[in-house]
Amino acid sequence: MNRRLRNALKGLSAPDVDRRRRAMEPFVRETFQVFIRYLYRYLGNEVECEDVLEDVYADIWENPDHLRDVESERQLLRTVYLYYMRKRLREVYRRMNRHLYLSQNDLTNLTAPELGVLDTMSQSELKQALGRALGRLKARERRTIELWLQGMSVRAIANELKTTVGAVKMLKFRTILKLKEMMSEYCHEE
Repeated sequence: MNRRLRNALKGLSAPDVDRRRRAMEPFVRETFQVFIRYLYRYLGNEVECEDVLEDVYADIWENPDHLRDVESERQLLRTVYLYYMRKRLREVYRRMNRHLYLSQNDLTNLTAPELGVLDTMSQSELKQALGRALGRLKARERRTIELWLQGMSVRAIANELKTTVGAVKMLKFRTILKLKEMMSEYCHEE
């Protein structure tokens, strides 16, 4: 644990409000990235993470006693999680997943969805089917999709094909629709 963080932790547990206020800023600066990364692993949403972290810092300001004996960054993260974050995370989980509630009876009656032909195909079979579909396209359509699959931008494809960006966008869109239709026909043939 670096010196600034250690001094900030000492300042947070001081009885003097002015000293606590001065210690809070370096504490936030030193811990923000660590805490936000930790929260992001659970929530996967930056806005929710920042909201939770704001509440956590407010809780730490109101009751910093749990941080009094922290010796390492790992212990700091564990302590903050146990005493400050966990309650906030539970609230966010409930709020985010309130529409997903299923009773125990519903959970036991859930059945697996039926798998389509494309879901049961191996990667090699899927590549072969896509190759046949690409072979049925016009040369310009096939070239556009091949360049796009290589990761080229629309502008680079337009330069390669000597056409406009708008024409490439429309060609790509229509070709993808054609490929979807061809692949759905392939599924119905099976």
